[in-house]
Amino acid sequence: MLDEKMISIIILTNGQEGRLGNCIDNIISQDYPNKELVIVSSNSSDTLSKYEENSMIKIYIRPELSRSEARDFSLNKVNGEYIFFINPLDVLMNDKVLSNICKDMEENNSNFLAMLSLKLKDGFFHYLEGEDDVEVITDSNSWFYFFKHHEMRTLDGKLFKKELLYNLNIHVTSEQKFVNYLIHNSTNPVFDKRGRGEYVWFEEEGRKPVEFNRDEIPLPDHLKDIELSIDERIDDVVNIAICVDDNYCQHIAPMIFSIDKNTQERVDIYLIYYKLNASSFEGIARLNEVLTNVKIKLRKVREYQYKWLSQFKENTLPTEAYFRLLLPELVPEAKRIIYLDIDMLILSDIGKLYRIDLDNNILGVVRDYPFTENKGSWSYMLLGENGNRYFNSGMLLMDLELMRKNKVVERFTQFILETSKFYLLGDQDAFNTFFFYKVKLLEDKYNYIVENQKILQNSNPETVIKHYCGYSDSKPWKIHPGISSYILPSIWLYRKYQRQANKVIFNRPKVLLIVHETEDLGKEVVTAESIDYQNYGNYEVALLPAKGNSHADAIKAYYHQINIIKNKEELEQIAADADYLYFMKEASYFKDWDSLSNLVETAMEKNADYVMTSHQRFSVKDDAFYLPNESGDVVDISDRKLEDLIVEKPKLFSRNEGYLFSTEILKESNISLDMPDMIQSSRIFNGAKRKYLHDKSFWIEIDYEN
Repeated sequence: MLDEKMISIIILTNGQEGRLGNCIDNIISQDYPNKELVIVSSNSSDTLSKYEENSMIKIYIRPELSRSEARDFSLNKVNGEYIFFINPLDVLMNDKVLSNICKDMEENNSNFLAMLSLKLKDGFFHYLEGEDDVEVITDSNSWFYFFKHHEMRTLDGKLFKKELLYNLNIHVTSEQKFVNYLIHNSTNPVFDKRGRGEYVWFEEEGRKPVEFNRDEIPLPDHLKDIELSIDERIDDVVNIAICVDDNYCQHIAPMIFSIDKNTQERVDIYLIYYKLNASSFEGIARLNEVLTNVKIKLRKVREYQYKWLSQFKENTLPTEAYFRLLLPELVPEAKRIIYLDIDMLILSDIGKLYRIDLDNNILGVVRDYPFTENKGSWSYMLLGENGNRYFNSGMLLMDLELMRKNKVVERFTQFILETSKFYLLGDQDAFNTFFFYKVKLLEDKYNYIVENQKILQNSNPETVIKHYCGYSDSKPWKIHPGISSYILPSIWLYRKYQRQANKVIFNRPKVLLIVHETEDLGKEVVTAESIDYQNYGNYEVALLPAKGNSHADAIKAYYHQINIIKNKEELEQIAADADYLYFMKEASYFKDWDSLSNLVETAMEKNADYVMTSHQRFSVKDDAFYLPNESGDVVDISDRKLEDLIVEKPKLFSRNEGYLFSTEILKESNISLDMPDMIQSSRIFNGAKRKYLHDKSFWIEIDYEN
């Protein structure tokens, strides 16, 4: 048992520290029975003289020794099988700490233990860690422990077996190197967080944690032993991989459509999935039918592979984010592949990227410019001076053959298992730290992040891949009424591809949105933006200008698909070309990016010529949303009278907006689009034959008064 073995506690001091006596008394009071205390001081002092008669304590005054020399001197004076260092400014939390950490070491069959420290400042304890456990330090994660935990960078709070010193180069001056040596030569080294830190680190004026020295503890080259490829052949077809689930499948059409439109050679796109519903498979099949140069292939992640990847739960990323790790196995016929995130557009031939010489590197990547241009960003915190090499993992040109040959997948996944708790940006940090020495940096045009346009205040005219990520959260399927004007054109471009793709894929009826302008430009911009971000492929917009202070021309300058209606005849002409009409008034706006699609889908499924919808109300006065008590059901109201519905649901049926209706009603019921609202809405309702209420919020009413 460990309690039968001696522990030698070492204090390196100048003899003048104000809490030196507290530190010594704290060690003396420890209930671990078999211990000695070795003190090496650069000066004698009254404090030290008080302990000269204590047989457990050996005091050496050596003013000529540097700190590293004093450390080496003390190690030659100890008799214990185990050694523990403590700083003269610090103490242990209670008299059982030495016994506790010895027990932790024994239970983990370890001969090295580092302790989490608990900061004491201004009389208060500061708990920095939420965990309360003993963690194993490995070759893969030891660098991260030095990077994250200042406790790792000194000998203070380290318990280790004396046998680790037998092969040590005793002239190592750096404590970080010294601790690193101990870790890499120990058995099952551990980081002890029990009690969320039982080593009390006193913060006082002038005392700061030791900085991480990257020169002494460089980022390891985890792939230094790989065998390089000698086969320089590249596949005849461009291979692309996209990882999807049911949510992502809603957004793949614009990117795949842009690849097909802008790449002349053959492209095989592998959709990597685990489970998809029937609707997703139907959408993929429809998309595949309209593509010219692109062929979509499905590759399913097996149950055992999914369970394997599901172990990566130290961060908030979905398991699907890690599917790309399996590409060497899932696409065995490909020599290389381009992995792409779904939030991208491909604006020119992607074949040039595919054939770039990787110079025997495993990955071709592009710097994550919003990080690399800012020396205060995460990339520099993680990689130091090499922060300018931090890359965005949304586009990866991968040498699959080299990965298979060197079993990189197995090595990388084990690395992630051991290090993921240290990440800020999930698997992107994993790619950057694991492949750091085996990446080729490519031109920005191959993964041009739209956030760059805000930073640089311009776009890159040679962009091949435009990536809709960054701090602005520039996803085109979100509403962006106030986003940077430098980013907006890129968002509009994506939505244009989206509408074109969906129009070809689904061949849905044409909808005319009739918008009544207010005299407030800000209100109308929100309405126009909510229309623009709709994923429905076949619609037009008719803007009826306000009679007073109109901003119609300013709105059209931003949203080019809007038609400004000058007279009744022009409105009737454009309406005659539509299958359905939908009124929007008083700065109301669509709630979700697929509101219009779902509304038309309801009309088609029910063969309805009139569909009323529920809505939410936003009170400007209260600055709050008011949500209806909606069921989500689609209810047949064909036999209901309008006056009864107005009494039952006045907020819906007394309005002349928020409903979709067939243009056939106009023709058959002699309804004019310039009629007063109440007359118009009642005639439309009474002229419809197949009427439904979709009791779900499709749009939002802005209430400026109540």
